[in-house]
Amino acid sequence: PEPRRTLTNSPKPRPTPTVPPEETEIHRFDIRSPGAPAYVASGQVPGRLLNQYSLSEYDGHLRVATTLDSADGDNSSSTVHVLRADTLAKSGEVGGLGNGERIYSVRFIGPVGYCVTFKQVDPLYTLDLRDPSAPRVTGELKITGYSAYLHPGSEGRLIGIGQEASEQGRTLGTQISLFDVSDPANPRRLSQLFQKESGSEAEWDPHAFLYWPRTGLSVIPLSTYAESEQESGAIVLRIDDSGVSKLGMITHPSQDLREHTYQPGIQRSMVIGEEIWTVSYAGVQVNDATTLAERAWIPST
Repeated sequence: PEPRRTLTNSPKPRPTPTVPPEETEIHRFDIRSPGAPAYVASGQVPGRLLNQYSLSEYDGHLRVATTLDSADGDNSSSTVHVLRADTLAKSGEVGGLGNGERIYSVRFIGPVGYCVTFKQVDPLYTLDLRDPSAPRVTGELKITGYSAYLHPGSEGRLIGIGQEASEQGRTLGTQISLFDVSDPANPRRLSQLFQKESGSEAEWDPHAFLYWPRTGLSVIPLSTYAESEQESGAIVLRIDDSGVSKLGMITHPSQDLREHTYQPGIQRSMVIGEEIWTVSYAGVQVNDATTLAERAWIPST
């Protein structure tokens, strides 16, 4: 008799999973007329956006700054894409920004763009976007640390709020930088104010940053977490064409909570007349804009 055969179910080879491409979809709607928005066009770009400042429409084109991670997650690169605003079709792009790094801040001002990438050092790139089909990098500045928020200053000046860092990329505390960008081929830092072991909400919330162009007054929330000095308030600065200087600190009265005393952090500030108004969860304080002397305290409860 024939030998008995044993049937086995051989497992079918499983397909190797692939990571879908990282893309950002962009949709345009017309909201000029009353009623429901009207769909206009759709487009997509590789990578992901950082925040609202990664998008900017200018002269019939949409500029989009993205960071794209590699499939293995060990590498990344950033690109500024230029799309037609009406169709969202690609006009041009400039890539290779901060290979191995990611975007920490970006700002478009008219036909010029500024982009900061970071891993261990902070390259600030200046971009010429006048030709939508051929955007290009015009200059690069490498410094330690990074700027997480960029704000236009006076003509030819750019303000950066972020963190200083060691050459190995370890953050050390808040830094406020003033950049000279009048020569797009040679951006340089004119001034830096460093507060060790501290952080500021202005790094991720632009509404927390106040810059008063008429006088150069600037107010930035600041929390210091050093063991020898713990303080929450707002640092008051003078930012002019040549540098950044500290005028003082504004703090709100200490509050009691369950047998503990804490100093409320300041979230917002504004200039009204000749006074600085600052807002925290505990209340509103009014200080003289020149001397920083306290004028009034209005508790929230």
